[in-house]
Amino acid sequence: MCDSPSIDPDVVIVGGGAIGVACALELARRGAEVTLLERGPHLAFGCSQGNAGLIVPSHSVPIANPAALRDGLRWLLKPDSPFYLRPRAGVLPWLARFAIASRAARAAAGTAAIRELSDRSLRLHAELVAKGIETGFERRGALSVYETEAGFRNAAAAAEGDVLDEAEVRKLEPALSGTLLGGVFHRDDAHCEPRGFVEAVGRAAEDAGARIRTGVEVRVRPGVRLETSEGDLRPQIVVLAAGVWSGRLARTLGVFLPLEGGKGYHVDLEPAAGDPRIPIFLHESRTIATPLAGRLRLSGTLELAGLDLRISERRVEAIRRAANRAFGDYGGRRVLETWAGLRPCTPDGLPVIGRKDGLVIATGHAMKGLSLAPVTAKLVGELVAGEPPSHDLTPFSPDRFRPLLRRR
Repeated sequence: MCDSPSIDPDVVIVGGGAIGVACALELARRGAEVTLLERGPHLAFGCSQGNAGLIVPSHSVPIANPAALRDGLRWLLKPDSPFYLRPRAGVLPWLARFAIASRAARAAAGTAAIRELSDRSLRLHAELVAKGIETGFERRGALSVYETEAGFRNAAAAAEGDVLDEAEVRKLEPALSGTLLGGVFHRDDAHCEPRGFVEAVGRAAEDAGARIRTGVEVRVRPGVRLETSEGDLRPQIVVLAAGVWSGRLARTLGVFLPLEGGKGYHVDLEPAAGDPRIPIFLHESRTIATPLAGRLRLSGTLELAGLDLRISERRVEAIRRAANRAFGDYGGRRVLETWAGLRPCTPDGLPVIGRKDGLVIATGHAMKGLSLAPVTAKLVGELVAGEPPSHDLTPFSPDRFRPLLRRR
């Protein structure tokens, strides 16, 4: 986007998704000389362009939790299930850590940690819009609906939002036509345009003085030195926000990040009268319908597939079936885009936010990257400046991962 990176910027950010551009804006506003490098041809080239666009403190349970472990085992080898593992030896250590982290006490602590970040990040999203950064932010709430008695009963018992019976759900969202038993309305939740967020925040970062370069390959070398396709850089600090590829980059500096690519999908349909007015979680199928400008986005599923970006038509069809069940037949609707992207998932489901000498790490946000981007940027700004973090970062420390087996 600008001519070339400087020879020795204060900070280089690796990764041009939601986390990377938010960090660039925060650091540039703090007065740092910032260069952001993105390997793709444009910002939001990775998973930041394809998520459901949700900013939802109500959904703060990490992917490692007892219900996910139970359902994951039940769905493990079913290719069209909401959670699918493609069998391969390389994922076994990650799965072992996932099982350990899914204990109830750890999941509860993780939920509290993510919820605290999510609440602040929601306020920061609103502040971005108040400052004139048009991210498509809308605060209409979000609705979770349930097809099974057990699902609705469990949700109602734990609900922080408004518990609605079937008639109340249909009155709130007339687009729902399928079988359902009830729902929970989270009135404080919000959503925005995912790629629009990245592009708008990226422009604001450039306006604040950040240099943004796309189409640049990066290798991290010892001594926090960067080898790029446009020459070497020796910044004072590197911010690693490269999503699922962060693990490979950090390894050269002796930092172990057990990241697994959690493949998610979306299907964008042309809009039509009667579409949902608010984001809707279809709980049993783990599918989300989000009304966005010029389209209705259906998104969902989590497939542990490493770095494989191939689109599984079977999983796409599972998303379509879930939407058809809830809203009626979408078979004749024109498909605008079918997409798959890799969410960076740690085995405990918590992001990695921390500093190790000249390296600041901000990755592993799983399905919460867009939601947590503003608060992550605030914390990165504090870490770069050497200030005490405004949140306890112990749960998110990069040092929390240890080898499962120690060599003698």
